[in-house]
Amino acid sequence: MKMFSQMKMVLFLIVYIAFGVAAAPQPPANAFAIADEAGFFNLLDLTRPELALIRKAVEAGDWPAAKAAWANHLATRSTPRWLWSRRDRPSFQQIYDIQFGGLARYTNAADQVIARQFDFLGVQKQLAHDPQWLQGPIEWTHVLSRFGYWHDLGLAYWGTGRSAYARDFVELLEDWIKSNPVPATVSNERGLHGSVWRTLETGIRGQSWFETMEVFMDAPEFDAEAKYRMTRSLVEQARYLNAFSTAFHHGNWQVTEASGLASIGIMFPEFKEAAGWRERGLNLLVEHMQKDVLPDGAHWELTPGYHTWVMDEFMDLSLLCKANGLEVQGLLARHEKMFDFLEDISRPDRTYPPVGDAGIGRTTIEGSMGRGALLYQRPDFRYLAGTNCLVDWVWLFGPDVCSRFAALPTSPPAFTSVLLPDSKYAVMRSGWKSGDNYLLFDCAPWHGGHNHQDRLQVSVFAGRDLIVDPGQCSYDQPLSLELRKSAAHNVVMIDDQEQLRADPKLLAWHTDQQADFACGRVEADGLAHQRSVLFVKPGYWVVVDHILGQGSHQVTRLFHFPIGPVQAEGNAAHTAFPAGMNIRVQPVDTAQLKMRTGMIPTGLATAQKASVAALINQGKLPLTLCTVLLPYADAKDLPKVTSIPSGAGLVSRIRLEFPSGQSDEIAIGPADGPLVIGSHQANTRALCVRQGPVANAVIVIHPGVGPETQTAAESANDKNKHAQ
Repeated sequence: MKMFSQMKMVLFLIVYIAFGVAAAPQPPANAFAIADEAGFFNLLDLTRPELALIRKAVEAGDWPAAKAAWANHLATRSTPRWLWSRRDRPSFQQIYDIQFGGLARYTNAADQVIARQFDFLGVQKQLAHDPQWLQGPIEWTHVLSRFGYWHDLGLAYWGTGRSAYARDFVELLEDWIKSNPVPATVSNERGLHGSVWRTLETGIRGQSWFETMEVFMDAPEFDAEAKYRMTRSLVEQARYLNAFSTAFHHGNWQVTEASGLASIGIMFPEFKEAAGWRERGLNLLVEHMQKDVLPDGAHWELTPGYHTWVMDEFMDLSLLCKANGLEVQGLLARHEKMFDFLEDISRPDRTYPPVGDAGIGRTTIEGSMGRGALLYQRPDFRYLAGTNCLVDWVWLFGPDVCSRFAALPTSPPAFTSVLLPDSKYAVMRSGWKSGDNYLLFDCAPWHGGHNHQDRLQVSVFAGRDLIVDPGQCSYDQPLSLELRKSAAHNVVMIDDQEQLRADPKLLAWHTDQQADFACGRVEADGLAHQRSVLFVKPGYWVVVDHILGQGSHQVTRLFHFPIGPVQAEGNAAHTAFPAGMNIRVQPVDTAQLKMRTGMIPTGLATAQKASVAALINQGKLPLTLCTVLLPYADAKDLPKVTSIPSGAGLVSRIRLEFPSGQSDEIAIGPADGPLVIGSHQANTRALCVRQGPVANAVIVIHPGVGPETQTAAESANDKNKHAQ
């Protein structure tokens, strides 16, 4: 027995040495990959009557016949249905000819795709016909594998009938599948050159590939083999997504992943696993609507650009469900509120402020609000949608969308200033006309990596951007890291350090016809910054910063101007546009002005220098600092601004004397307490006494709303906003 065991060991060693594989570790089994035709067709539920011809070919082992039968099934089935049907192609061509310059408008872009000349994120690249898919920069690689450019190929094909466009789509499809087999494990590691298998891009493909499939379904170049390969890859991508999206986590990524997974499940009911994909994707989306959309309508990441992305994901998926007779309870529970949020933060020119990673500065809300108007039949949404019917609406709402949009009633929102109690944005505006004044006070919490160090920031619009948040550029650009920092925002910095790392607390909010007031506070490491903003309607803002703590510190208030001329006068600074509106930043304390240079993106990969007013104070805490923000069309109308001794600790008291004879006196304290101006006294945070030809009024800012009364404030806001 012992000799037999020794002989077995010798034989084992001989085999090991000879072949070198017996003890080699085996690679992990790939649970996502489909090995061959048999593996693919085994995933289909071949008991379905409509798959009888496929079943017959599979039983005979005739894979070409099985692929042909599968391709014919895809081309002839009436359900499921994509958001639109290629069978309505004449109607789409007609509306393009009438309204949008014809489908041939896409030929130039499609020719660029054939030539492999791509321009993503502001970076142009010439690729080989068979591309290297891991390109770098990292984000550029990701966009390349989202295949948005297939839209251009498809519509150019519809517009011209040229087979080159269909052939190029198939060549790109087959090269990508061949070059990028599905990994054995799910990973979002980006590597040095990006990844084609990030779950975000996989989710995007899970939706966009069906659009492309519908466009090219009848193209001879998109033959049975190509349809088989595309379907096979989509099934692999669904399995990949299904393995990753196992538990809820905040953010736009999982919304996109779940939308892609649900889309594949809806569009491929023939597969045995499809019901599970559909159920998991839809359940996650419902959970995101409950947990990721705040009660005031803001998406959890608190970045308007990603807010609109998520809003569109919910809308597109809900329309796909509707087209296929699926009712999903809770899928759109707060969806209309998401449009309310965009309306709430909208500037008078129908743009949203570029808060966080929102994108390049002047990003219009018109397209989003047009979708909201068509979905929810809201006149205020229609007002903010502008006048133009947009081409992408055709694919969501049908070829008759432009006439339907034109027929919608329109009226401006019934409110002006508003507090969003969950996202903690306070918006102060004088009206909804393009020349009206607007300020955003950002008291929002930190909600992930798309947020910036912008706690208690203000930004101002009055006919144009005047105090700006620079926004963001492409993540591939080194500047993107700098734009996240405190120095890129209109905030307070202590000892030139990054902002205090804590979520701000919203301490007060007040709005009426004469004035708005908001106050927030951030506190950490033994220091606190409290900022109060008073809007004396319709003309100017007073910003009071209380810096609390111990010891002597340097405190810097930053105000970023837009690209353009800026002049300094004493310790004040103002824009110097030759026409239109300007703004004066006037400190009412002993601040030293130092003009700095910031960068404002002008594109995803371009930026220009712009001036920054840095108001610097050095002193022992606590400090009370005051800045007046004065928009003006004519410098002759600017007031003289002076500080008045308050005699009341940290209270800031100022007087503004206008050339018209108007005199405004203002007192702002750090908390509710007795404030006195002349014969007027109130127990409050802010008091304003106006005398003169413009106004005679005593404005008392009533004790503010804290967390315990925010629900009531939210209800009041909603009541005012929707009183049409």
